[in-house]
Amino acid sequence: MKVGIVTNVFYPYPGGVSEHVRQLYGTLTRFGHDVRVVTTSFGRGMSDVEDHVIRLGRSFPVPTNGSLYPVALHPRMGRMVNEMLARERFDVLHIHEPFMPALCLAVLREAAAPVVGTFHANHESPHTYGVFRRVLERHEGRLARRIAVSPAARHTIARHIGGEYEIVPNGVDVGQFSSAERLPELDDGRLSVLFVGRMEPRKGVKFLFQAMPEILDAVPECRLTVVGSGPYARYYRSFIPPAAADRVEFAGFVSAEMLPRYYASSDVYCSPATGGESFGIVLVEAMAAGAAVVASDIAGYRDVVKHEETGLLVEPESPGSIAAGVIRLAREGDLRRRLVENAKRDVEQYSWERVTSRIVEVYEAAVAERRGAGRSSGRSDLQAEERKSGERERVVVI
Repeated sequence: MKVGIVTNVFYPYPGGVSEHVRQLYGTLTRFGHDVRVVTTSFGRGMSDVEDHVIRLGRSFPVPTNGSLYPVALHPRMGRMVNEMLARERFDVLHIHEPFMPALCLAVLREAAAPVVGTFHANHESPHTYGVFRRVLERHEGRLARRIAVSPAARHTIARHIGGEYEIVPNGVDVGQFSSAERLPELDDGRLSVLFVGRMEPRKGVKFLFQAMPEILDAVPECRLTVVGSGPYARYYRSFIPPAAADRVEFAGFVSAEMLPRYYASSDVYCSPATGGESFGIVLVEAMAAGAAVVASDIAGYRDVVKHEETGLLVEPESPGSIAAGVIRLAREGDLRRRLVENAKRDVEQYSWERVTSRIVEVYEAAVAERRGAGRSSGRSDLQAEERKSGERERVVVI
């Protein structure tokens, strides 16, 4: 079938959703489907699958949920979306965060093909989707099927619009991470601790920085490597205590090909996120690569890590708890090895082949339901008929 994956977030903008879409595109293509990624422009840079990427409008970062989220805007977004849909004639559209303005919402409103919506976000505030309540009420019925990447993500959206959701987690290229080779420069006998993520409030990296003196007191031969950056990078570096400054190394952004080698070179992966995480793909990547995990005990992460079985969950926003978790894994080698072995077995459920197979089942159910109702799938004549009849409202770009 011909699949359109629609997302406000895609490479060169880094992050979990970008990687999710890239991997889903690749696996669907290997399964024999014809796939296009419909997204927006993010300034300079392209993706490695650019020949099959359709870019409409331009994205601007908007602060939300302790992070920066790109919002795709253009004064002619509705017209561009209609022209694209008429040209591409998709069998099914898969929109990630379908209520996000303006690209995702425009496709949801204008689509003639059945639409599958995936919800990634975990917002702890009950008011987050409330500002879009009229939009939700008006357009949620256009979703043929709904996917949430975790129970936390389902809870976030379901309390606003209800409905049934298939829980399909994020996927990981388990083979790529499990077979990655260590980096020689990090293979020097020190305890290697790794953080991967943007330096922003939600990721909590400042609490890991603040934990470093206590970790170094107990484990003098220890190093922290930070992969990732962001507009707040200089601010967060200021939280590194002087006593730990020479033990924190910054790798910046690394390529998707190099990232597994950083995980494979670490003994402990630490994610001190403060909340708002729907899943925690970095945890699964670390587990697949053989790093023992220390992570905040928060919603989303609890869906991935089983405390004392596949990793250690520690108190959020607590440098002391973070330090205690890292120190324990440094001192208790048997525990660290047991957690790693259990985690490697557990992550098989997140392989992209399994995840994509489940997503394809959702696509097929949406298409079959549309055909059973005697309605056209992804044809421009239906779009034209609806526009003529005036049944749809025009797209409002906000």
